[in-house]
Amino acid sequence: MADTMTTRGLTPAGAFDGLVAAMANGRFPGALLLTAPRGEGLPFLLDMAQGLLCQKPSGLEPCGECPDCKRFRTGHARLYWLLPQVSEEMAQKIEPYGPEFILRDAWSVALPPPSAQIPIGGEGTDPTYPMMVAGVRGLAGKLAMSERERRIVLVPFAEQLNQNSSNALLKILEEPPSGVHFLLGAPSPDRVLPTIRSRSTLQNLVPSSHEQVVAFLRTRKVSEKAAQDAAKRAMGRPREALEFSSPALEPVRERAREWIGLCRHRDAEKAIGWILASEELQAKDRRASQLLLETALVELASEVGTTKPEELDLLERIRKGTEQALLDITQHARPQMAMTGAWLGLHA
Repeated sequence: MADTMTTRGLTPAGAFDGLVAAMANGRFPGALLLTAPRGEGLPFLLDMAQGLLCQKPSGLEPCGECPDCKRFRTGHARLYWLLPQVSEEMAQKIEPYGPEFILRDAWSVALPPPSAQIPIGGEGTDPTYPMMVAGVRGLAGKLAMSERERRIVLVPFAEQLNQNSSNALLKILEEPPSGVHFLLGAPSPDRVLPTIRSRSTLQNLVPSSHEQVVAFLRTRKVSEKAAQDAAKRAMGRPREALEFSSPALEPVRERAREWIGLCRHRDAEKAIGWILASEELQAKDRRASQLLLETALVELASEVGTTKPEELDLLERIRKGTEQALLDITQHARPQMAMTGAWLGLHA
């Protein structure tokens, strides 16, 4: 990690005042659930974790210089990572997203596949990536060991807990070990088991201002023009803005806009022909089709502010159809069939 906080300057004034006050009073929540678009909350949770472990924090901000902060950059022994597990076969096909890659750059690290789940774990379970805890049962074993100093459990993709691992985690939250703080993240509270929600302090991540996002992108060596354009489209989401500013993404964005354009009209021959001819929908590796649809969802979100009121209903239906197609592909449907079904559902 860099010497300064990865989220410094991106938090709107007052957004975390309640947590800062709780930290000052020694009453920081035992379980915090941060809700934010997928991937956007990860750097904020990471900085909170470092602040909680820091010997000389300023509010929630770590000093960056104490021994604990320096250990944090390469993997702190009192920070436990509970992340979605992937098979060895899947690990060879996806971009790595484990703790060591998150610590290197939490803003641009690859995200785990939506289909991957946080395992319940147990004896003989090995994590996919170094530093990860081998499932919830493995975590319980780690936390059972006495420790006088503060410990942090980071669960940035809590929506990927399945029923069994959620129930196992709940047992820990019901009787949490002393000095342990759980930092969870999810796109919405509804994506997390209600009993876990009820034992967590909820905190919504407020979007950053346009100026804050532009300043962030400029520190990432993005040109002023590209930063202004990306910040405008991302609507307060720094990670999305960083993705928008990448020249490599422009061809995917163009294809995503083509898909949205097809969805706006009832030309079945043109739409089906485009789907059948699309190379990214024919590939055995589904990442290309998933990226196309994920990009389309971002493009749709950026259109909301400029769309005529009478077209908002259609835009919302396109969003829902695109989300369903993405879910179907994640659950192993053929991309061409999933997108054909989405288009037909719009114009039935």
